[in-house]
Amino acid sequence: MPGQAAPAQASAPPSAPAPAASPHAPRLSTRARAGLDAARACSAVYVVLHHVSTALPMPAAITWSLSFAQEAVMVFFLLSGFVIFANEADRVHELRAFYLRRARRIYPIVLVAMGVSTVVWALGVAHHTPTWRSALATLFSVDDLSSKPGVVGGTYLDNAPLWSLSYELFFYAVFPLVMVLWRRHPQLTRHLVGAVAVAAYASFLAQPNHFSLVTAYFALWWAGAAAAKAHLDGGIHFRALRIEAGWLALLTAVAVAGVIAAGFRGSTLYPFLMVRHFGITLALLLLLATPVRTLLGSLAARSARVWAWVASISYGLYALHYPVLIQPCQRFGWVVFLPLLALTVAFAWAVERRLMPLIPRPRAGRRLNVGAPA
Repeated sequence: MPGQAAPAQASAPPSAPAPAASPHAPRLSTRARAGLDAARACSAVYVVLHHVSTALPMPAAITWSLSFAQEAVMVFFLLSGFVIFANEADRVHELRAFYLRRARRIYPIVLVAMGVSTVVWALGVAHHTPTWRSALATLFSVDDLSSKPGVVGGTYLDNAPLWSLSYELFFYAVFPLVMVLWRRHPQLTRHLVGAVAVAAYASFLAQPNHFSLVTAYFALWWAGAAAAKAHLDGGIHFRALRIEAGWLALLTAVAVAGVIAAGFRGSTLYPFLMVRHFGITLALLLLLATPVRTLLGSLAARSARVWAWVASISYGLYALHYPVLIQPCQRFGWVVFLPLLALTVAFAWAVERRLMPLIPRPRAGRRLNVGAPA
């Protein structure tokens, strides 16, 4: 649910809604919930600051320190897989309710963001012109950054953060199907997810297309799900994540081979961008299996309420900050930064905490026990 997380509930990343509490949720300690909220909040704020650094002049050192927004989005993917598995694995078999919950959370704010972008464009602030191709690509969640090959359509009116939502919705669409096999053959399923991802990215290198790319990225999201399963089984450790880590390492190696074959075109461009994505996800997954995870969770628990509040509006911040804050700053400079930053936070709060609760929630379905597969 949007807003303050319930005591037994972990918040989700901006592109992964915080679902209703599940039987597993009480097993998440205060420290774990605070850690999830802090990761979600910090990643969203970092993405906002990154785009600010691209819109306004800043010292080179600050600009460089804010140049890792792509890695922050990979944090979202891991968090999304973790939270969705922890909260939905035992009821994902209720397909209609599952898909309605996901659509309810994602699409209203996407529509609001598209509407705001249209207003900003109509006021003459945005430089891009709306096109049917980008509008339909965003509505049908097949949009992506136009700098990648094989893109169906760019994000509507250049609201760049929306690209990750098309990946998230693909992950949601595939998750119930993967879970059917996982319940019967858990180990085989884990290997199959990795093998399909590697094959999909190899096919993308040969013939770039959106479907192959999002299929490859499902392995990143599934790594978060594997971490959630390990946590629910008693603790995250390397042995529990070794299958996902191995396939992510191979996926990263294939991406490196793609750079060697196609040539380096820039650290933010294809094909090196995928090396960054796959490599950082592998590093983050391995980090979860170290005492650093516990240390960061303990630090986050000291300000748990702050992190929970920021996390509760983080999806709104993520989806709305580009048209409300960044595009006007590109046009008018620092003079509008502070008032529009306040407006962005207020707008995100209004959408997340006031608009979203007005939309009816699908009823929770019959739950299953997900503790059996190892």
